[in-house]
Amino acid sequence: MSSTRKDKITGLGKNRRLFELTQVFLILFFGFFISLSQACSREKKNASHEKETESQTENKTQLYHCPMHPSYVSDKPGDCPICGMKLVKIKRDKREEKKSESERSEQKTLYHCPMHPSYISDKPGDCPICGMKLVPVKKEKKEEHHHKEEEHHYHHEHEHERRSSVDEFEISRITLGLKFVKVQIKNVSKEMRGAGIVELDERRIKSISLKYSGWIEELYADYEGKFVSKGTPLLKIYSPDLAASIRDYITVLKTCEREGKDHTRAGYCQELLESSKTRLQIYGVSEKDIADLVKKSGGKEENVSPYFVVRSPVSGFIMKKNVFEGQFISPETELFRIADLSHIWVIAEFYENDIKNIKNGYNAVIKSDILGFETQGQVSYIYPYIDPQRRTVRVRIDVENKDLTLKPGMYVSVYLNIPIGRKVVVPEDSVLWSGEKHYVFVKGVSGRIIPREVVLGDRVKDGYVVESGLSGDEEIVASGTFLIDSEIKLKSAIERFKQGGDEIHQH
Repeated sequence: MSSTRKDKITGLGKNRRLFELTQVFLILFFGFFISLSQACSREKKNASHEKETESQTENKTQLYHCPMHPSYVSDKPGDCPICGMKLVKIKRDKREEKKSESERSEQKTLYHCPMHPSYISDKPGDCPICGMKLVPVKKEKKEEHHHKEEEHHYHHEHEHERRSSVDEFEISRITLGLKFVKVQIKNVSKEMRGAGIVELDERRIKSISLKYSGWIEELYADYEGKFVSKGTPLLKIYSPDLAASIRDYITVLKTCEREGKDHTRAGYCQELLESSKTRLQIYGVSEKDIADLVKKSGGKEENVSPYFVVRSPVSGFIMKKNVFEGQFISPETELFRIADLSHIWVIAEFYENDIKNIKNGYNAVIKSDILGFETQGQVSYIYPYIDPQRRTVRVRIDVENKDLTLKPGMYVSVYLNIPIGRKVVVPEDSVLWSGEKHYVFVKGVSGRIIPREVVLGDRVKDGYVVESGLSGDEEIVASGTFLIDSEIKLKSAIERFKQGGDEIHQH
């Protein structure tokens, strides 16, 4: 009995230990599961925070650059100061986005121009606007003393750079040499160029037609382009209608001669004679032609010929021929079109913004590059409408063409001299464009040269008209080789004068 009880007790002890082990295992398992869940939750929070931080960092470090000048980089949107094009965002590389937070926190050193702080670059070099050396963008100063040292260093470096630019500018002038010219005030005219085409003078075109019908027996003006003089035979026509009218006139004429002694019938006969003559004149037969026809017929009706010669009423070239031999013609048939080319029109086109400068009576120069020909003309009419496609206005110019050099349909160049009045004029080579403004260099006292801003007007033959900035009694630099000097150095010198108020000494 004792052994059996002992075995039961031993079995209970084993079960209790197994149960305790099971409890410990469950506690450890649930503890591990809870810890794992908490770790996953923290990891998700960290990842979300990291993503948010990365997004904020990306927004803070967003840069912009010019598509035409990629070297220009700015931390703000806007326009490129070099070409004026709108800046675009710089896309970030995916590999760059995967950098650790510690790498992103290290900002890249940027450089900017002391004269143009808006220009920022990620590489050292020279400012493309003024040519000055770029300096690093300073970070926030932790100590005031350190800030003052950096500011002193900046001004020292800036002043050194400006002096260096001016020195190089003076050396260039010494090497090239300067020429001075007195500013002129004189009467000037602006030359305007337009494209023109030669056309017929519509006032010198004659259409030939008859006022009676008939058949063409012979054609003397037998091709287009033929020149005919006034009175030259054009064709011979067979016209029974015209012949009958001439016979009637001769009959009335003979009757009036027989009844001339009878005063009671003389008035009536005279009325009939005038009516017959008027009828022939309506047909286009002149009094001289009527007398010739009566004389040719010998005063007999049966001797009147039905064949008549038609002559040219003007001198010119046959531009159009609509008849052939044997053709029947009626009063509505146009036989010929004859044009006098000794006086022609040139129809020129000028842009609509030039209308205010063009007036009737202005002299014009007509040039043909193909023929190497040049002649004079005069503006006679400005058309009252604008071409909607080309945005140009047509101007008519009268031109004498005695030697017939200009042909209808020919293209020519037209130059108009527009008087402007008395203006201040400077040579073209004396003007410097800085990118935003125009400058000339005025000779000062003691051989100094002073940059002066000017406002330019029209470009004329001798240079530019100056609207403001010069009075007319100054001497300015007018050497064409002067502009060969580096534009960057010139701009730097101008900025030095504007900010420092110093003059540029001529050596």
